[in-house]
Amino acid sequence: MPKPIKIVELNASKQIDLECWFQTALGRSLLASQRQTLEAIIQNFFGVIQLEIGVSHRVPVGNASNIGNKYCVIPEWTTDLPANILISQSDELALESDSVDLVILHHTLDFAKDPHQTLREATRILKSTGHLVVLGFNPISSWGLRKLVNRGRKAPWNNRFISGNRVADWLTLLHFEVGELAYHYYGLPFDKATLLRQFMWLNNILNTKVPLGAYYVLSAQKQTFSWIQRKQRWRHAAQAVGLRLTSSRNVKNFRAKNETSK
Repeated sequence: MPKPIKIVELNASKQIDLECWFQTALGRSLLASQRQTLEAIIQNFFGVIQLEIGVSHRVPVGNASNIGNKYCVIPEWTTDLPANILISQSDELALESDSVDLVILHHTLDFAKDPHQTLREATRILKSTGHLVVLGFNPISSWGLRKLVNRGRKAPWNNRFISGNRVADWLTLLHFEVGELAYHYYGLPFDKATLLRQFMWLNNILNTKVPLGAYYVLSAQKQTFSWIQRKQRWRHAAQAVGLRLTSSRNVKNFRAKNETSK
């Protein structure tokens, strides 16, 4: 029993550390790039409910969509939470199946306790033909190289970096139509703002198909159809055969004819 609790606490601490890291110069620069990239994707999606499962409600990335009801999932309750916050674990979402039009996973697979189960839960709550957008760190990049060199416990280098191609394979097994896999942010992972600005010119010469960006963005559409509950079919009563009513006058005429014939 103590082991699962330790795993949950470890991943929760990673999530908190990643939220704090997004307040640094490097984190703010990456977050601005992610918001701009995601805006171009999700502004074409329409629906009723959008769910963002990510780092924190304090660093959202999906506010640019046209979907009216936007919710954010966080694992633990804190004071002064906004009204659109849902308290739930990413691998066990407290939502009905086939109820959400758009799900955004903002580095969720990087720190989730069980990435496969998290994807299965996102698939379950998505409506048929609903959209899923995944953002994650790219291991085949200068950022992945720094992760190997550092091997520390500080964010974001203490998170797992999952290949975008691997995530695309998982989504294919879950019956998604996977869109284009794009890579973004080719700036080098320097913590100092002066060094960070010196290498931002790389973003202007490398396009999104070069698989060396700091993060990947993957959009997919659910292709499995949701079950439609059939209405209960009531038994119809046997149709009564309508009999022609005979008036009292016709009865008297019929009797009179019978008596004269006798």
